[in-house]
Amino acid sequence: MMTDIYKQSSAAFSKRVLAYSLLATFATACLIALSLFYIDSQGRAHIDRLTENTAKGVASLLQQDLENKMMSLSEFAQISQIDGVISEQEWQSISQTLYDTNRGYQAIGWLDADFNILKVTPVEGNEIAQRFNISANPSAFIAATKAKNEKRIAITSPLESIHGGLGMGIYVPMIDKQENVTGFFSSLILFERYLEAVLPENLLSEHVLYLRINGQLIQASMLENNALETPWLHEVSINIKDQVWTVGVAPIAQYLTYAHFSKIRILFILGIALCILVGLATFKALSAKRKTDIISDERHKVEHLLKNLPGMAYQSYNKVDWPMILVSQGCEQLTGYTKEEFENHKILWGKIIYPDDYIRVRDKVNEAVANQCFFELEYRILSKNNGVRLVWEKGEAVRSLVSDELVLEGFISDISTIKQAEKDLIVSREFSDAIVNSVVEAVITIDQNGIIKRVNQAALHMFDYTYEELRGQPVSILMPEHDAARHQQYIAKYQSSNQAKVIGSGRELQAKRKDGSLFPIHASINEIVSHDKVMYVGLLRDITLQRKADDEKRLHIEQMAHTERLNSLGEMAAGIAHEVNQPLTAISLFSQSGKKLCDQQRFDRLPDIFDKLSQHAKRAGDILERMQSMTKQGNRKKERVDCRVLINEVVSLAEPDARMRDINIQVEMMNTPTMLYVDLVQVQQVLLNLLRNGMEAMQSAGLAHGDTIALVCTIEPPRYVKIAIKDSGSGVADDMLEKLFSAFSSTKQKGMGIGLSISKSIVEEHGGSIHYAENTPCGSIFYFLLPIDPATPKQT
Repeated sequence: MMTDIYKQSSAAFSKRVLAYSLLATFATACLIALSLFYIDSQGRAHIDRLTENTAKGVASLLQQDLENKMMSLSEFAQISQIDGVISEQEWQSISQTLYDTNRGYQAIGWLDADFNILKVTPVEGNEIAQRFNISANPSAFIAATKAKNEKRIAITSPLESIHGGLGMGIYVPMIDKQENVTGFFSSLILFERYLEAVLPENLLSEHVLYLRINGQLIQASMLENNALETPWLHEVSINIKDQVWTVGVAPIAQYLTYAHFSKIRILFILGIALCILVGLATFKALSAKRKTDIISDERHKVEHLLKNLPGMAYQSYNKVDWPMILVSQGCEQLTGYTKEEFENHKILWGKIIYPDDYIRVRDKVNEAVANQCFFELEYRILSKNNGVRLVWEKGEAVRSLVSDELVLEGFISDISTIKQAEKDLIVSREFSDAIVNSVVEAVITIDQNGIIKRVNQAALHMFDYTYEELRGQPVSILMPEHDAARHQQYIAKYQSSNQAKVIGSGRELQAKRKDGSLFPIHASINEIVSHDKVMYVGLLRDITLQRKADDEKRLHIEQMAHTERLNSLGEMAAGIAHEVNQPLTAISLFSQSGKKLCDQQRFDRLPDIFDKLSQHAKRAGDILERMQSMTKQGNRKKERVDCRVLINEVVSLAEPDARMRDINIQVEMMNTPTMLYVDLVQVQQVLLNLLRNGMEAMQSAGLAHGDTIALVCTIEPPRYVKIAIKDSGSGVADDMLEKLFSAFSSTKQKGMGIGLSISKSIVEEHGGSIHYAENTPCGSIFYFLLPIDPATPKQT
């Protein structure tokens, strides 16, 4: 009868569990559906914003590129206006430079005042354009005529080029000193080639776009008319020389599928899986609660049976340290611990067995369980007040009717204590594991031999390994080969000398994923000492995006500096060559004339020849002196700036380069504001040049004398700021000291020898001076003095 009642109760409970599980599944499905709807709407909005920004970016890129091309042609025309004529060599050099440095040109041409094309660059591929008169093309003729009449740049409307396809011409008039137009510099752009050259390749692969000029649709191989029909289309209009350019951009179907719709499908599948898991979890939880209630009922019955027995009756799991299922009330008198402490597993029986007796007790119990017989033995336990008691125990292994689990039942007399269960330790470890796994940085624990003991989920995701693949492996598996070879040396050196290179500090390193790919990380490693064991815990952060941003910033700075140097040198070389060429040519002609007069015995005209030679020689010297003064003087944009701001900006620019070289920049400067009246860009360029020179010197020495370069700023009496760069490189050779700041003198193998010379000119133009001194024990100190702005309060 009791069995029938139990079966009926179980069936009713199973129905309730199933109903609650289905309800939880339905609620989860509703929540996931709302989440998917929100994610879908946000995703569509994001793609729409991205497409709009892309259209604006394309329009801005086209406008900026065309303005740069027109500016370059204008500068070309100005050179010819100054000289009055341009030689074939100069034409080839400058026009080829413009063609190479400005992407998208089909050709650059030189036209006379009658619109005949005299020269064209490059010749190859543009043979048809030579000696061509643009009046044959109405659009080109209208634009050239407009440029001639208005004496300013003009561009054509879209025209059919003689090369085939739609294009556009740019015409820049050359004007002589009498304000007459003597010819034109022009360029031809074919839209198909131009758009492919100017627009990024990834933009063209992910989007379709079209271009309208004054309402005319420009056709090219990468443009698709169906872009006009997509709901994702965005248009942006810009004005270029009285022409309205309209750019339309829309993402391609493959990009939309990858960026949005495929992710929604994945989320939908994951949502279904989550609903199923929630339903199963609810069913399991309620079923487990039912089993717990049954066990509690059985315990309650047994408690009444054993309540009045002397000593302690028990039922325990046959597990490590024998956690108790139930005990009688005599446990507190025998051990000092309450019944609840045993049954809640705060105290485990195996923990109160005297250490010297534990193995004997364990072996005896295991033997009895294996033989399915009683066990009986005497052993010592430690009571709650740390007293030692001798107890007697008799018991046997039985099979549980509820869980079909093997348990131990028995009776213990004169027992005192049991130590606190290891449950707190287990809970604590689980808690710490949960915290570590929730950290976004990778956490790796290794022993003193460099063997991986534990890793968190972030580390597994970062390196693309499983836990089983990493545990027990040397940590060098996560390092590049050159770092792996030095890793054991670092550990051994730290253990012997306690001098940390990596331990106890953070630094940037290279790491290696499972597939062998390398990526930059910031590693912070600390030591943990526990009894006689030493462990190391590393906190690793992937800095790929940060390094990429720093590299792009550094590359941009270097490209700008390189371009500026090339432009300056090109302009200077062209100016000197042209200016000096005329007096030198005159000197050569007069010298030949004098030789002929001597051969003809006409010595009376030689004094006049010598006077001419002297005049033209002096003219050449004056030209060189003027060119030199132009490089040193001119109107500079000076401003009042805090010395600390100036230095911090330079350090920010130099830090990415320093990290690449594994060098630290140490800054020491005053705390109070100190104002300078300087050209900020020029002074920062001087400081950045000295910093890079110092880091290159340290790197050429292999960082043998340290990896820190110091930037020190102090007040120098009477009213100067002293900024010094102290490196630990190889120093400066004695034979270079006298010409260190002279032009074209360099301590570097491939150096141009103008950096320090230019720096010296800039500092002296600001009323300061630049110096060199030896560093101690090795290296160099370059420092310069700048006057403090008079408005700055005097500091002590």
